[in-house]
Parts: sequence; C-alpha cells; structure tokens
Amino acid sequence: MIHVFDNLEEDDSGYPPMCDMTFEIIEKAYDEAASAWRLSFRADASPGETVGFGATIAVAGWREQIHEAGDDAFHSFWGLASVHSRGAESDRLLALMADFYTVPHQPAPEQVLNGEVFYNKLEPLVAGWTFADHIECVAVGIASNPALIADEVIHMKLFFDDGVKEGRYAEVYLNIDLPEGFAALNEKDEDYRVDLIHWLSRAGTVSANPHGT
Repeated sequence: MIHVFDNLEEDDSGYPPMCDMTFEIIEKAYDEAASAWRLSFRADASPGETVGFGATIAVAGWREQIHEAGDDAFHSFWGLASVHSRGAESDRLLALMADFYTVPHQPAPEQVLNGEVFYNKLEPLVAGWTFADHIECVAVGIASNPALIADEVIHMKLFFDDGVKEGRYAEVYLNIDLPEGFAALNEKDEDYRVDLIHWLSRAGTVSANPHGT
C-alpha cells in the first residue's frame, strides 16, 4: 500500500513542504441513478494506522469555460463534487492534516450570524478530530473534464466557502487517476489551512457551496 506522504515534494528553500498526500483507490462504483462515481481512497500512514476518505464525482452537469482563444485556449469545467468520511480512517486523516498544518485546537465561537457559528481564526483549534460525514462543494476541472474520469486523469480544485465576507474559505487540489487506481489530495496554499480543517471537521452533512448551484 502506498504511503500517504510518498510524493511529498521538498525544495531547497529550507521551508517545510506543502501537504501533498497520495492514496490508492480501493473502491470504485458507478451510480447510474446519480450519474456519478463513488470512490474510496486509502493510504498507509505508518508509524500510525491507515488513513482515507471518500469522494463522489459526477459525470454530468459540468459547465465548460474557455479562457483565451486559439492555441492559448484554456478549458475549465465547473460543477459540484463531494467528499465523505470513511469513519476512523478519515478521523485519523483529519488528525494527520491538523498535525502537519500545526493546527492543534478548536477555537471558541466568536459570533453567531443567521444561525451560523463563526470563529476567531487567530485562536488555536481542539484535538479529538471527527471528519464530516459528507461535504458538498464547488469543483473545477483544470484543463480536464471530470465527465471523462473513467478514462482520463482528472485534475480538480475543490472550493469550500460559507459565502460570508471574511468568512471560512479554503481550496484544495484533488487529482484522480481512476484507470491506474491512484489519487492525490494536494495543498493549494498554507493560508487555507485553518479553514480547510474547519470544513473537514464540521458535524454531519455539510454544504460548502453557498450559491446552491
């Protein structure tokens, strides 16, 4: 089994590497009713136990955008995706990410607005991690169309957003090679670390898509 940090990239800057994680695809099933692939990912995390999570990737509903023209054209494909918990493996993954990010404790609530609890980002986060059951988010296929996931390597970016100015917002890359059976969850920017942990540790079924489309 592949180790979760087998493809961690370091450079000569002297700074710690970005949190890039690699997984094997251990389950894949096509849901015809939902027109979506339901996938499960797992990786060795020795000296700890295995870690993993799941994702649902639709093969319909992706909206193409073309930037520039001619030979410089760049194609992106916008739609929805979701990530979900695999129980204890996902809880351990969340704890591993929080440790890598040095985000150790959950902050006390700062305010409640329209029924939503917001936190002081400068406060540290709490241990005892539980991965959200299910999180729906906006996704974009970067020069790759997620509708073709069965046959091609798909490079996506996931967006987690509460739609509130100065609220909780994070991005992360999810690359899936279904034909070869591997996936990667790669950090986009260190500035998103606290908010990404916030989203992944929300209780129950969560919408990180404030626009509802």
